[in-house]
Amino acid sequence: MNTTSGTFGISGVLCTPTAGDKHNGSVQLLVHGIGFDASYWDFAYQPETYSYVQAAASAGWTTFRYDRLGTGMSEHPSDGFRMVQAPTDLAILEEITSMLRSSGVHKIVGVGHSYGSEQLAALSGKNTSAVDALVLTGFSANSSSTGVFLAGGLYTRAADVMPSSFGSLPGSYVMTGLPQGNQFQFFYYPYFDNAAFAQARASEQPATLGVFSTMGVLGGSASNFTGPVHIVTGDRDLPFCGAQCDIVPVGMNKTILELTQDMVFPMSSNFSIYSPANTGHGVNLHYSAPETYKEIMTFLESM
Repeated sequence: MNTTSGTFGISGVLCTPTAGDKHNGSVQLLVHGIGFDASYWDFAYQPETYSYVQAAASAGWTTFRYDRLGTGMSEHPSDGFRMVQAPTDLAILEEITSMLRSSGVHKIVGVGHSYGSEQLAALSGKNTSAVDALVLTGFSANSSSTGVFLAGGLYTRAADVMPSSFGSLPGSYVMTGLPQGNQFQFFYYPYFDNAAFAQARASEQPATLGVFSTMGVLGGSASNFTGPVHIVTGDRDLPFCGAQCDIVPVGMNKTILELTQDMVFPMSSNFSIYSPANTGHGVNLHYSAPETYKEIMTFLESM
C-alpha cells in the first residue's frame, strides 16, 4: 500500500432546468463508467431520445456530471498505473460530494453506470451520508462474467487505436481494439440504433491499467447505507449478469439482481429493481432508453 496525493483538474457540467428546478436544493450526481466520459449522460446523437440529462431536466432535476480522471476534458496524468486508480477515483468522487454539500445542496442522488455505479456503491459504504439516494445502472453484486466482458473488448493501447485523439497518451491508457469489441461489451443486438453505436464508438474514452487492476478493492463487503437504492440493469447485461439477469442461480431463491440487496445493500430502507427488456450493458444507448429514464424519474418522485 502506498499513499498518493495530488491536485487534479476535473471537468464538470452543472445543468439546471430552464423551466425551473422542481427539486430545489437537490442534485443528481452522474458518474460514468469505463469507455465513456460525461457525454454518456448527455448523448450527442438524438439527445431528445438518449440524453439522460435532458430527461432529468424535463422532470425538473438539476444534474452535475463530470469526466473522471483520465477521461474527457479532465486531466490525464502520465502515470496511468499508480496515479489513475480506483481508490483515486473514489477520493475524487467523495471530494465532489463534499463540494456539493458545501455549496448548499441538501439532497444528492448518486446516479452511476457500471464502474461509476461501483464507485457510488463503495462511497455509500465508506461514508453513509455522502449521498441520500442511489440509482445504480449497469450494476449487480455478481461480477463473475467480467472476465468474458474484458476479454471480448480486445483492449489495446489507446494511442494505437485512435492516434488522432489519444496519440500523446502513454501505454497505460487502453481502449477496445476494434468496434466489434465495443459492441460486444455494451450493445445487445439488434435492439439499438446503429448510429447510436457509431457515436458511442467515435466518442469512446480510454481507461487506465491502474483502474483495471484496482477495481476489485471497491467491493467485497456489504454497505451500511440506509437510503433508497434503485438498481437499473438491462436484462441482457453482460458483465454483471452474463446476459441472463432474469435467472435464479443454482442454490439460490432470488435472481442475480435481487441478490444485490442481500449482498450489498441489506440496510437500505427502500430497495427496488428495474430491468429493461432487450437491453445490454450500455443502458442509455438502447431503444429502451426513453422508457428507462421515465421509470427512473418515477422512482425518484416516489422517494
